[in-house]
Amino acid sequence: MDPQVQTSFIPKKSLDIGASNRGGGFGGLVFLIALLVFIASLVSAGGVFAYKQYLQGALASKANQLKLAEGAYDPKTIEALVTLDDRLTQAKILLNSHVAVSNLFNFVSTQTLTNVSFSNFSYTLGNDGSAAITMEGVADSFSSVALQSDQLNANKLLKNVVFSGIAVDATGHVSFNLTATVDPSILSYSEALQGGGSIATPPSTSAATSTASTTTQ
Repeated sequence: MDPQVQTSFIPKKSLDIGASNRGGGFGGLVFLIALLVFIASLVSAGGVFAYKQYLQGALASKANQLKLAEGAYDPKTIEALVTLDDRLTQAKILLNSHVAVSNLFNFVSTQTLTNVSFSNFSYTLGNDGSAAITMEGVADSFSSVALQSDQLNANKLLKNVVFSGIAVDATGHVSFNLTATVDPSILSYSEALQGGGSIATPPSTSAATSTASTTTQ
């Protein structure tokens, strides 16, 4: 037998083929991952494009609706409505700030006792709508003056009620001066309307003095 004749038929490169196969499997996995990432990118890009188209369509639709709404109203009508709203607002401001002096006279007359009368009435309006009033009064006795003081001080719509200058004249009547602050609700024209009270035209200064003297005797 020839000693150089090879008796084994098993290939010597079988291990090299296995290693080659393992390297090919790793490369396939990388390719698969890259392919999935590419597909995901395409899907994301398509979604962004579709959403952009949706937003553009919605914006165009809203703009068209706004244009139709603007066309439904006449510009002159809109201008007239705005002017009317401004006038109503100004009228409301004037109404809330208007003073009904007649209410003040009515209030004083209801708080004046039978044996007391007032004259020389004057008032000064405050920034908060209240009024500082000053009057000269005459009573038949000191007791009447004391009772009148109690009457006015017990009223919650009056503050800072002060009697001063009390003196007795030759006829035995007691004269005095009165100052007080009247609550804004007494002078409010709008509250008088809401309350259903009658609002009279404010009288002149001379007539006011005469009215106060007449109604309080």
